[in-house]
Amino acid sequence: MSNPKENPHDAFSADELDRARALLCELGDAIREQTITDQISGVKGCGPDGIVAVRRNPPDESRQPLNLAPSRATSFRHGFATLCKFFPEGKPLIAQIESELWDELYTLGSTSSPLIFDDEYISTGGQIYELLAGHDRMIADLRPAVLAKTGFPSSLCCHPYDICTALLLTEAGGIVEDPGGGPVDAPLDTTSSVAWVGYANSALADLARPVLQRLIEKHLR
Repeated sequence: MSNPKENPHDAFSADELDRARALLCELGDAIREQTITDQISGVKGCGPDGIVAVRRNPPDESRQPLNLAPSRATSFRHGFATLCKFFPEGKPLIAQIESELWDELYTLGSTSSPLIFDDEYISTGGQIYELLAGHDRMIADLRPAVLAKTGFPSSLCCHPYDICTALLLTEAGGIVEDPGGGPVDAPLDTTSSVAWVGYANSALADLARPVLQRLIEKHLR
């Protein structure tokens, strides 16, 4: 056994300690810079008028109104749209569905510039924010069905408490639904897996929904 009074720093070289100190300094700077937070609340049935969004800076206690609105784009071309595939499990099948979706809508390779930007934001609440702020045009999380199809455990999925922020997007005029086009309906627990699709507006939903549902039927049923 090692001597409990032994200096733990003796287990590391001087160079390793220097690198660790430099890393801690960088992390400290990053934490200090990440102080601005956006606080959003909404009232069901009040529409956009019921959305209250504020940008807060805790160090100086300043607050300012934040204007948030989903995108009004009627095309996905050159915008952000994502099918969630954060982990290796099930990723090939999700990527196949994604490629077929955009190929059917726009024909992949038809332009030299990127057709769709894929923004992998690994937080359901963050994804809802991206739709609410007008950054993303569509996000689809099909992981429960994909993992079931491919035989992987379904623990690494969205849960009911993750998607509860959907109210903010729908009150602002966006759309959140299950992959079949109905309402998201799940028990309010901490274990159930939830599949959902969010659209910035009805025009984008009308464009992508029938193709996406057809591909779900093809690959996941």
